[in-house]
Amino acid sequence: MKYISTERANLFEPDVYITFVAEFSGNITAEKLAEAVKAAYAANESTMSEIVLEKDGSAYYRKNENSGCKVSFDERPWQEIINDSRRMPFAIDQGELVRTFISSHGNGISLIIHAHHLVGDGKSIVILLKDIAAALDGTEPEYKPMLLIDDKYLSERSKFPTGCKLILKNVNRKWAKCGKSFTWDDYYAIHEKYHQRHLSVPIIETYNVVELKESCPKGITLNSFIITKLLSENPDYAVTGIPVSIRENNNSMSNQVSGISLKYRYNSCITYEENLEVFHKMLKNKISKQLYKYFVLHFMECLSPSIIDAVLMQTHGCYSCKLSEKMAHIMGYTDKNSRDLGVTNLGVIDIEPNHKNYEIKDIIFIPPKVSYTKNVVGVSTFGGKLTVCKNEIIKI
Repeated sequence: MKYISTERANLFEPDVYITFVAEFSGNITAEKLAEAVKAAYAANESTMSEIVLEKDGSAYYRKNENSGCKVSFDERPWQEIINDSRRMPFAIDQGELVRTFISSHGNGISLIIHAHHLVGDGKSIVILLKDIAAALDGTEPEYKPMLLIDDKYLSERSKFPTGCKLILKNVNRKWAKCGKSFTWDDYYAIHEKYHQRHLSVPIIETYNVVELKESCPKGITLNSFIITKLLSENPDYAVTGIPVSIRENNNSMSNQVSGISLKYRYNSCITYEENLEVFHKMLKNKISKQLYKYFVLHFMECLSPSIIDAVLMQTHGCYSCKLSEKMAHIMGYTDKNSRDLGVTNLGVIDIEPNHKNYEIKDIIFIPPKVSYTKNVVGVSTFGGKLTVCKNEIIKI
């Protein structure tokens, strides 16, 4: 079994689902695509694993002989499929970490991948798509074990401040006296309560990459350009969260992502270009420093796992105590101090669109919703088209 530490916050998150919609055309059938999906599941340790939750609060990935991930046929529009799937909790305790839906229509076949974040990050789903494409081409995908981020991995790359370690050690000590461990009943209860009150509406916008790059000043990344544009449209936003990939030439389906936050409110007294330059410099400076790049992972690794569960339970009204309330505030899980905007940019989805018997015409990335961010946006590029997906959450 492999211990879950830095990605522990994903365990009790009720809406932390990564979604991809891929459009296929050509000489393939829905049945052949389903077989390719099953072959891709078998090629990755994460899609062959279930989550084990022990009585002491520790959690693990346990590899199974057969995948608990699902593949099914569904002719409804992909928006409806995703909405219904979101409202059904993943049976991760039985290995259901991914649900794949295949929908045939007049112009081709839609492949909808709806994945729990514990199966991996956004890049992981790209890896799964590559394996599906390989299987469709008649090539058996290579088996890939998970690479999990732990204390050893982190300590080789950055140093966590001693003061922070001592503070978290004290928090753990207090939790040992007053806290509790949560169960699978709690996992299903938080999901049910959340989805009784929330609906998700993905809003898709597309842009020509060449035209965007022509509009982007020299030396500025498209990522900074897009985020600054979002801030200009929402001048009340003051804190932006940005996931940062820490992959090092590794093609494992696993969570290899950290995150940073930037405090910056769009300044209407200066030009857009000046705002863009200031934001880009702040982002570049923060990502370049190892302390900031790995800080959140160090923090999560040092904290008692069941405290992280308690913060999620506290946030969604399923549990309450003074320590979990305090930690929810510190970690940004309250309305007062949560991030205003979260932007996940996967960059270019490097999957070959043209194959011998079929073509992948389009891929859309819909980001997961996390409880410490109010507004979530996913950005991806495929086939010369940049797609921006605003995953709007509506309280009901």
